[in-house]
Amino acid sequence: MGSLKSLAGETVVYGGGTILVRLLNWLLMPYYIRTMSNIQYGYITEIYGYIAIFLVVLTYGFETTFFRFSKNDNYKGVFTTGFLSILTTSSVFIVFLFFLLKNIKLSDQLESYNELIWLAGLIVAFDAVSALIFAKLRYLGKSIRFAIIKLLNVLILIFFNIFFLLVCPYLLKNYTESVFSNLVNSFYRDNQEAYYVLFSNLIASVFILIILLKDIKGVIKGFDFSLLKRMYKYSFPILIVGITGMINQSIDKALLPRLIGGDEGYKMVALYGANFKIGVLMAMFTQSFRMAFEPFFFKHSQSSQDNSIYSTILNYFVLFGLLIFIGVTFFMDIINLILVPEYTKANGVIPLVLIAQLLSGIYFTLSVWYKVSDKTIYGAYMGVIGTTVTLLSNLILIPIIGYYGCAISGLLCFASMVVFSIIWGNKYYKIDYDWLRILKYVVFTALLYFLGIYIIPYIFHVITPLTGPLYNIALFLLRFGLIVVFLWTIYVLEFKKLIKIKNVSTN
Repeated sequence: MGSLKSLAGETVVYGGGTILVRLLNWLLMPYYIRTMSNIQYGYITEIYGYIAIFLVVLTYGFETTFFRFSKNDNYKGVFTTGFLSILTTSSVFIVFLFFLLKNIKLSDQLESYNELIWLAGLIVAFDAVSALIFAKLRYLGKSIRFAIIKLLNVLILIFFNIFFLLVCPYLLKNYTESVFSNLVNSFYRDNQEAYYVLFSNLIASVFILIILLKDIKGVIKGFDFSLLKRMYKYSFPILIVGITGMINQSIDKALLPRLIGGDEGYKMVALYGANFKIGVLMAMFTQSFRMAFEPFFFKHSQSSQDNSIYSTILNYFVLFGLLIFIGVTFFMDIINLILVPEYTKANGVIPLVLIAQLLSGIYFTLSVWYKVSDKTIYGAYMGVIGTTVTLLSNLILIPIIGYYGCAISGLLCFASMVVFSIIWGNKYYKIDYDWLRILKYVVFTALLYFLGIYIIPYIFHVITPLTGPLYNIALFLLRFGLIVVFLWTIYVLEFKKLIKIKNVSTN
């Protein structure tokens, strides 16, 4: 029970920080879609997909590797070796990208595309160097400092977004002869919103790395080449896992504009990207859980042979994920207030994205078996399987059903990875998960979903004369009532289990 409380506490701290950061970042999306063309927002969505993929490449699984080796070796030596390795490869990456962009034009459609990629590359390099320092904070349990720095990162990002996208155009328009206007006019580019979004991100990334340098004082000891070889050997499959994972999460945003073609492709990726961000509510939960769970399971595997705790953790992870699913889908009308009418027509992808994100979190929770048993190669196998499903389904479905193909592909990808993880996990590191219990909750949630989304609105239209505000209020209250039913059912069915766990832990 103590371990569960510890994990819950870490998840709350990481979760609070992560949710606040992601929500603040999320609030930029409504501003973007109201102040720039959907083509410009399409470029932003596409390039951030590339950033996510290349950030995984440049950190090459060393965050997980750091946790794994720090439990047996002196963590300072592990950190030093990993940090200097990432610093070196990030520097090489920047030099390579510089010469590549100097000699090759990557897009004929947008003149400044190479500049956008250069900014993205710098962001990736700085964030990669920061990544292992953040991992060190997690390892040492400094969740408060971790959360504060992450929050500061997004506040800096928001500040410079406001400056470049709101203040500068305002000064140029309303104070044409002022000193400030002349200063802004000397460097500002019109109709380059995507450029300034990325430039703001770069400023934030540089600031955060400077702040984090304090956390490596007294830690850098000595580079251990033999340790580095062992770390590379362990991390290579995790790198494959990470790359395939980011491809699974992000490649749809790169394929969509290319498979559709022209400006229409970038308009569609803008619609999909904005609605995909609604699913960030599930992603925020899974990410905060991951932040706490990864160092937790390595420490737990070292101190205890009892694997039943992983089953309990998965149960509650799924329950909270299902609650987020019905909460978001039931109250889409409220959430849609952040979108503009043009973007709400892609709302249909949101339930699919939420389910895919939940499956992604389930897969991560299941991944404990290959990480603690040092069979990380199986993580690579599953990553390749997922990526194969992602690429094939996107290539087949996008030309037929557009952005719905992206959402369905993500769902199919993570579903296939969960299935293979269950099969191989049972063979090599068996953990007795309560799948029947989880299935019951999934079916129960599905029934509530269909009742709230389809059956109750249908009954209202057929039987009752309610229209307009009265209809919306009645529908809101009934859906809220269904969520109360969900919470009460979980409370009644799970309360006795919690009491039992507590009694066992005190005996």
